[in-house]
Order: sequence, then C-alpha cells, then structure tokens
Amino acid sequence: MSQLEQLGKRLLETGGSEVERALHEAPRRVSEPAELRKLAESFYAEPEVSVPTFERLLEMTPEDLAARVELGFVYFLMGEDGGANRQLESARALDPEHVQVLTLEAALARDPAEKIRLYRRILQKDHQNEVARGKLQELNASS
Repeated sequence: MSQLEQLGKRLLETGGSEVERALHEAPRRVSEPAELRKLAESFYAEPEVSVPTFERLLEMTPEDLAARVELGFVYFLMGEDGGANRQLESARALDPEHVQVLTLEAALARDPAEKIRLYRRILQKDHQNEVARGKLQELNASS
C-alpha cells in the first residue's frame, strides 16, 4: 500500500484537519499519473480523497478525458452539479461524442426527453452499454 493510500485510509478512519491537509498536499509530490489514478479510483466514493487526487492528476494530464469524466461523476454524486458541469464542458472540448462524456451529460440532464436522447445515442455507439440500457428502462423508454 502506497503512502497516499495509507493517508487516505487514515483520513477516513480518524478524520482531522492534519491528516486532511497532509492528504491534500501529498498528491503534489507525486510525479506518476498512474499512481494518482490508482489512488483516485481506489477512493472514488470518498471525495475527501478522490477530488484532490483527480485535480492533481488533471493538472499533470489535462487531456485525460477519463479522469475528467470520473471527477465529474464524483462531483455529481456529491450533489455539486456546478463542478460536474465544469468537468463535462472540459471533457466535451476533448471529445463530445465519447461514450463516457455522453453518459455524464445524460446524468446531468434535467429533462427526461434529453436523457432518453442521450442514452439512445450511447447505445448507437455501444450496443452493449448496460448503463444506457438500464437508464432507458428506468425512464420507461425502449432502446
């Protein structure tokens, strides 16, 4: 287990501003994007860890579409639609038709008809996409 993972676990177990501050500073010392990605994905559901880690990863690799979309989903799950929309716009600038970008866009769409349109577009690109199929079923729309 890396030092970053240990810090992340300590933050979640004990909390405290010292551990949180150390965790926010630690990603700045990492020079390997793969290590940051691993940490961010390991603590995906823990925004105290994943947000600063994804942010650092994106400072190092701003063209990383997957990291942008993943950070957007973290913000979405936190209820921070503003942050999610900022990441969506950055991801759209990289590849507006990428399935992950369309999935985040559909998650953020407020209008059910827009959600249906986006999930259908995803299925045109990826016929086996279970997320889009499931969401269309939830929306009572046929694929």
